[in-house]
This record gives sequence, structure tokens and C-alpha cells, in this order.
Amino acid sequence: MGAPFVWFDLTTTSGDSDSVRAFYTQLFGWTISPGMGDYQGWMTDGEQPWAGIAPTEARTAGRWIPYIRVDDLDAAAKHATALGGSVVQDKTVGPAGTAVMVADPSGAVVALFTPAAG
Repeated sequence: MGAPFVWFDLTTTSGDSDSVRAFYTQLFGWTISPGMGDYQGWMTDGEQPWAGIAPTEARTAGRWIPYIRVDDLDAAAKHATALGGSVVQDKTVGPAGTAVMVADPSGAVVALFTPAAG
């Protein structure tokens, strides 16, 4: 398998978005542009976004969620649960593709992702 990570979400409450932007800009020099849709900002490499600041409830804020590309989303989610994981968010369709969030047996969350056609 090549580089499996294709995107990252940083979950924040809406009130934390400015402090999060300042933190990562000052710590790493990252460029954070205005987001679109539900995203409060996008981390970019100067051209392409590679992560987004995503609003969430306080109980799930402050987490990085990696998105991992899979060929068959349904099969991957089923396999994750067979291995002792759990689905924590059913399919979500966005402009870039479809994701299912799963937790491993320890509770760490990753998003299984299939890009949109085209």
C-alpha cells in the first residue's frame, strides 16, 4: 500500500478556530486559508489543501482525524468491525468523496474514505 493518508480533519469548537489557526501558523509556519462549506479553514501547501479545521461538539473537539483511502468503503467498514472496531459515524458524502468513521479497539478514530468519481 502506498501513502494511505489522503486528508486530515482537525476538530474544534467554533470558538476555538482562531486560536487553532494562530497556534499552527506560529508553531509550524503553516498556511491556513479560509475554508469552504462546513470547514472553518484549510491547511495548504500553498496550492492544495491537505487538512481542514472542522467544527464539532465540545466532547469531540481537539482531535486530528486521518482519512485513509480504501477501494471498497462498505467492505472496509465491515472488516473493521470484524476486527473488534466500531463504526462511530455512518457514511457521510461530501464533495470530495464518501467517508465512514471507525474506531479501533482502543477508541482511536480514523475515517475510511473513497474519493468521488472524476
